[in-house]
This record gives sequence, C-alpha cells and structure tokens, in this order.
Amino acid sequence: MFSLLPYNTFGLDVKAWQGRLICSAADLRQQIQEPYLILGRGSDVLFTDDFDGTVLVSNIKGVQIKQQGHCYKVRAGAGEILDELIVRLLDQGITGLENLSAIPGTVGAAPIQNIGAYGVEIGDFIESIEVCDLQSGEIFVMQRSECCFGYRDSYFKQHRERRLFVLYVNFSFEDIYTPRLSYKGLQEMDLKDARAVRSQVLALRSRKLPDPRFVGNAGSFFKNPLVDEKKLEALRAEYPDLPVFTAGAGLYKLAAGWLIDKSGCRGITHGQAGTWEHQALVLVNRGQARPHELVSLGKYICAQVEHKFGISLQPEVRLYGRQGEVAWDSL
Repeated sequence: MFSLLPYNTFGLDVKAWQGRLICSAADLRQQIQEPYLILGRGSDVLFTDDFDGTVLVSNIKGVQIKQQGHCYKVRAGAGEILDELIVRLLDQGITGLENLSAIPGTVGAAPIQNIGAYGVEIGDFIESIEVCDLQSGEIFVMQRSECCFGYRDSYFKQHRERRLFVLYVNFSFEDIYTPRLSYKGLQEMDLKDARAVRSQVLALRSRKLPDPRFVGNAGSFFKNPLVDEKKLEALRAEYPDLPVFTAGAGLYKLAAGWLIDKSGCRGITHGQAGTWEHQALVLVNRGQARPHELVSLGKYICAQVEHKFGISLQPEVRLYGRQGEVAWDSL
C-alpha cells in the first residue's frame, strides 16, 4: 500500500494500492493499469476513501527562462512548486503571478483548476501546456485557446475521459510591470511594485487562511456561485450588504464564504472536521478527521445555504473515491 498522507493537504490518512513518482515523460512509458489518478501535492483534493489503484505523482522538475522581444518565456516542469516558481521569477524581475503567492500546489496542477486569487487566474499567463496522453502515449502541445480556461475550470476538467498528464507549462510575461489591484484588499494599499503586492497577498492569506503545514485544508472548498440578474435582485432586496462581483454574460458571482457565514456555518465542527474561524469557505481537519466527516460537513453546509438563500454550492476541490474521481452529487 502507498500512503497518500504526504500527497493531500487535508492531512487525511488514506492509502492507494500503489504509487509511482513521475520524473520525466519516459516514466510514463511503462504500462499503467486502471484505475489510476494523477496527483501533484494534493492541495485541491479530498479523498473520500482509500484508492484501489495507482497514483502517478508528478515530480517533473526544471525551469527555463528566455527573453523574446518584450516578453519573458518561461517553461516550468509540472512538479515544480508554484510558490517557489513565483519567488524565482520575482528574483529575476519577472512579474505577473505575485497575486497567486502562497497558493499551495504544483505548476502542473494549477491549470487543471485554473487557480486564481486576488483578481488573477493562472490561465491569464499560460501560453501552452505540454502533455502526454496516457492512453495513446502521444506527447503534444496544447495552446492556450485549446485549454478552455474558465472560472476554476479548464479542458482538463471538462474532458476527464482523456487521460492527459501535464509535463510542462509554458508561460508568457510582459517585461513591463502591470499591477493587478482590483481586489479590495490590494486597492486600499500603496503597493509600489510586485514584491509589495506579494507581501500584501501573504499578509491577507495569513489572516484569513490556515497554513496546511499546521492545519489540514485544501483552501476554498466551494466555488463562488454564479446567479443571473433576477436572482441577484431578489437576494439584494433581502440582503442589501450581499457582496457581488460581475462575471460577464449577464451573470454575477457571489461570495460563497459570505453565504456560508450568514448560514451560521463559520467555525462549526463535525467530528474532527470543521470550518475555519476566519474564513467559512475553508473546511479544515482539526486533528484526525476521517474523509466521511469532511463530506458530511460539506453536505450540511450545502443544505444550510440552499435553505437560506436558495443557492446550490458546488465544491472547488476534486473528489476521489476507491475507483477514481467522483461527483459531489453522488456522495
């Protein structure tokens, strides 16, 4: 059995039948039997049970940086730690990803969810992704337009039937610093450069979010829900202080953490699982939580928000059971 304790930031004591460390594309040439799944550091994953298959742990390293005209082109191995890459880029005067500072996880996992924070999404800077099709063995490049990036979404999530292993992510950054300060907590500060933005982001995260090294969690557990104008106006009539963000195409994004908080779910505990006292959107392992406790707590939160606001929450984390990825509604 292969312990998944080091490969899920919830800190759940779950196991897989076997695990393989993938350090290059050559490591994928060996036959892989179903079921199998791909992991980085498991920072966006909830295991609902042990996994009766093989875990392929992404560990491809290496960072190449080239300047072309007014852009920096960066090729990073999927197994690189994202925050370490951000620091390395800032050390060389390359900016753009600083708003994503301290998000745990690897470079290869980041585009799967199209991770985002403080007004920036990783897909904004991705030029292409080099992948291996585990079914055919073919290695090819997917251009940004083919990745179908959306809110916490991408081609990789939309087409799970295709077993694509991310090898390298290719980024493009302008050589002129363009700060992205749309998030309220950044607008209010006099941030003169990218390092100042990173420092402020680190401060914001430390105040709101638990460090997974000390408190097991996978960051935001639920997506911020989208509603149309009719639903928004009905909610605003009853809750004038409702936080709202435009999402385009006649849709509006609501703050899931606010909804959960107002539903009386901040700081609650179920067994050894709970919601974080400073940010209700984060589910935490308070010690020795078991998978079913986190699932039960998540379901309870969904029911409370549905009852109070008539809004259905969907998880941002990916869920894995004994045979692989499972749908939230099936649990």
